[in-house]
Amino acid sequence: MSENKILVTGGYVISMDDQYGDVPDGAVLLEGDRVAAVGKAKEFAGVDAQVIDAKGGIILPGMVDSHRHTWMALLRAISADMSLPEFLASTFYGIGSILQPEDLGAATLVGALEALDSGVTSIMDCCDCVNSPEHAIAAVESLKESGIRGVYAYGLQAFDYQPPGFTGHRHRLDTAESLYLRYFSGKNDLMRMGMLLSDFGTIPFADTAAEIRLAKDLGILVASHTGAASNSILLKGLRELNDHGLLLPGHLHIHCTALTGPEWKLLAETGAKVTIAPETEMQMGMGRPPFRACLDHGIMPAFSTDIVCVGSGDLFSQMRLGLQFQRCMDNEHIHHTGVMPQTIDLSVRHALTWATHGSAAAIGLGDQIGSLTPGKKADLIILSHPRAMVPSSYPAGSAVLQTTASDVDTVIVNGKLRKRHGQLLDVDLDAIRVRARQGLERIQVAATAVADRSPEEVAKWFGHAERMASVNFASAYSKEL
Repeated sequence: MSENKILVTGGYVISMDDQYGDVPDGAVLLEGDRVAAVGKAKEFAGVDAQVIDAKGGIILPGMVDSHRHTWMALLRAISADMSLPEFLASTFYGIGSILQPEDLGAATLVGALEALDSGVTSIMDCCDCVNSPEHAIAAVESLKESGIRGVYAYGLQAFDYQPPGFTGHRHRLDTAESLYLRYFSGKNDLMRMGMLLSDFGTIPFADTAAEIRLAKDLGILVASHTGAASNSILLKGLRELNDHGLLLPGHLHIHCTALTGPEWKLLAETGAKVTIAPETEMQMGMGRPPFRACLDHGIMPAFSTDIVCVGSGDLFSQMRLGLQFQRCMDNEHIHHTGVMPQTIDLSVRHALTWATHGSAAAIGLGDQIGSLTPGKKADLIILSHPRAMVPSSYPAGSAVLQTTASDVDTVIVNGKLRKRHGQLLDVDLDAIRVRARQGLERIQVAATAVADRSPEEVAKWFGHAERMASVNFASAYSKEL
């Protein structure tokens, strides 16, 4: 038996490639780290390979989560009843300011493994809690240990970490460059580096410009939380960025729930990507998940889970919630005309496309992942629905609308089995659980020193941030820039 070939056979293949389409009783041959062939199972009889029987299952390309904060993976559901201002004031800036490198390392490993367990083979890890150079190293090492594919997005947001881990903004940028040279400048089959910009408006415009220019010089992905606060100036500044040529092609904008028509036009004109996290956006008062705005401006949406301190780390749940939300909005528009909707415009295929092609393109890997296409990377999952009494009449529908993380039977990343028969492989889960619980206990003890803010104090804090954003955006037109 060939050691570098895997034949996944007997399942319903949804290739997400127009040339191969769906293949009932299909098979996918993986050779090394690449997809070698896709076709009917009978076409592969006698192939010398390790055989994985997918009979009764659905074979898909690995899901791609284009915006996930693994550093909050130990804080499950802590912000389940919070608005965006409450979350930022307490969980994000509050607990973020006390996290130590070992906490970040444990959380990143837990978050990455949780993603793999739920069928996500690639992520953009938004590591905005970089309190020191050691924090960044701990996160990168944990991502490597997990075996997941994706982008490590080095975050430049500053927390009130004591004693300070950086001497200033320039030190943060220098650390980003050092990290790139140490981990990402050579050949790396699984992880690339990206830059998660400081939230627009929270720092002087010149510092934001320096962040983008460094990312451009390094040739790495640029990402930002953009227009995520409805009726607020915070996280805006797109006009100012565009005036200085700082909206780069491929810039990944996260959320975008509060953007105006002219701002959407700027994104479209500058070749932007957009990723949407339905669960947090709807809960936190960010605004409506902007699937229709993306489509109206020719931008393919991408899906993301965002944070497990609010909702699910399961991308299937985000697909289901996001698709059904936008269907509801589209139907409501027709209701206002006085008639019943006669057809459904958006299909489950759209949701699958956004979670594969859309998210792969969003993190700069569209030519490598997102479909079961010969020559692309060998990232594949098998879904099984053991509680179902009968097979699915429409596998694509079941994949999007009837699947949870517990239905993910098999996960393969880069040609390596990471999960089989519903269990993660080559992972000491007991030891990781102990490490995670110890980390959570340290965080909980340290968090007792973080002052609680009343609703009035949160409103005052948020209002001050908005006023500072006005000052920082205005500085875009200073002579010194």
